[in-house]
Amino acid sequence: MTNSTMTMIEDPAGGIAGRLCRLAALAEPVGLFGLRLGIGLVFWKSASTRFDGFGLSDQAIFLFQEVYRVPLLPPEIAAYLGTFAEAGGAWLLFLGLFTRLGALGLLGVTAMIQFVVPLTGDGINFNPVELFLWGGALVTLLSRGGGVFSFDAVVGKFLHRG
Repeated sequence: MTNSTMTMIEDPAGGIAGRLCRLAALAEPVGLFGLRLGIGLVFWKSASTRFDGFGLSDQAIFLFQEVYRVPLLPPEIAAYLGTFAEAGGAWLLFLGLFTRLGALGLLGVTAMIQFVVPLTGDGINFNPVELFLWGGALVTLLSRGGGVFSFDAVVGKFLHRG
């Protein structure tokens, strides 16, 4: 065996797997930033269609009365809560501020959209593609946080100075 072959066998971190792990570690901050922006845009786009100036449009409340039919909540309250959760969660992700809290809130919105609304809504179906794409991105952000390109990271460094 050559010296380089022996090194790979003895030290797998120096082999291809080790190189891939180091490359993934370098790419993770960009990936988390992309996830934050991408999933944030999905929910911001949805929430922004319901605004009428500084309040909710009549159409937004109509949707919660006649189409979404969220159980246990009056339609007006459900419309405000849903829109606030989508818009607020999106902005938390955009900024990387309380990223895990924003991801958790949007995960709740996703669960509501995918599991409750199809049972009560007017012709809205369960969509496994949306569930797994949105849910996977949000669970990743929930577990990994916002990454180094976030206010969470800046605040964390400031708070942990010794």
